[in-house]
Amino acid sequence: MARRDLLPEYSGWQALDATCQEKSKGPSFCGPAPVQAIKEGKTEVDYDVCYFFAAINAKCQVWIHKADDILKPALGCTKYTGNNISTKSVGSERCEDITRNYKHPEGSLQEKEALEKAYKKMKKAEKTCSNSKTEFSSIPTTLEEPVNLFIHLQSENSLPLGQDVPLSIRVFNHSGGEKAVHLVLGAQSVHYNGVPNTPLWKEEFHFILKSKEANTLQVFVPYSQYRKQVGESHLLRLTAVLRDEDSFYIYFAQEEIIICNPPLTIEFPENIVQYQSTTAEISFLNPLTERLEKCVILVAGRGLIYRQRKYRALPLQWSIENCFCELDHSFHYLSSSISYHLPKSSTWLRLRKKTAMTESNCQR
Repeated sequence: MARRDLLPEYSGWQALDATCQEKSKGPSFCGPAPVQAIKEGKTEVDYDVCYFFAAINAKCQVWIHKADDILKPALGCTKYTGNNISTKSVGSERCEDITRNYKHPEGSLQEKEALEKAYKKMKKAEKTCSNSKTEFSSIPTTLEEPVNLFIHLQSENSLPLGQDVPLSIRVFNHSGGEKAVHLVLGAQSVHYNGVPNTPLWKEEFHFILKSKEANTLQVFVPYSQYRKQVGESHLLRLTAVLRDEDSFYIYFAQEEIIICNPPLTIEFPENIVQYQSTTAEISFLNPLTERLEKCVILVAGRGLIYRQRKYRALPLQWSIENCFCELDHSFHYLSSSISYHLPKSSTWLRLRKKTAMTESNCQR
């Protein structure tokens, strides 16, 4: 889009945040922010370039909020955000990598110059805004203690709904002496915007590690613990907090796992005759040992069926046959979604499936 309120170089692609979580000059920050300004670190450009720039160049540091309201930094692997940015391609369903449009290559001279430029603007804003609520120089940084303990948390990237979540935790003592440690494992579901729910599972361990000794634990998060809170995001955050009982240093590890819905399948006949009714089969298999409640399936297809169709599904394994007529020989999609409720919980689950029907299997 053209940005007549800015210099001509800032017209073109603009960034918008549809799920903004912070407030700026308006009700909330959402842009439009010129992509060129984001790439060059021009954080003073309207609107909200600074927020977008920070989101793709952020280093995340974990702080532990203790019971006495003291914040203590946790040691562990640093997490970076914004390393990869992608979007749907124009005119196709392909995922397109657009990282190069938003930032210079990692570690390049251009990236360092953009970061330096943004930092200078930040320091200048700190000096000119006497009423600023936050002074950047007062923000504590990570303590640089020698890392005497190492913690590694490993889990599957994704698991089908209904299975227990396996966890493997390895703790290694790098120091030259014996270490008494306290390990706390936890799990909680996470909303689509990254906000966690209340913890749903927790286990604690106390043990002693000799010098250069490792201890590996294998534990499971039961399905019965997370079934009520899995939510529509289907995301679980697994954490491990390790405390050195002698020095009170804290070590942290985190993994996120996706709980996958059971598959919803759509099958077309091998050959379809144009302008003649045909049938698509939509099927779903309940992988759980419990009955699903209030199951509803919706079927829609522009150019295939008239209006959206709604069906009441059976509680276990079921399939439906849906008749439609292709109106022309162009590219069409038949989409289907199912929503269902887990008994004795507040959890509603939804899954969607979209299948393409191309000209190749249509006979005229």
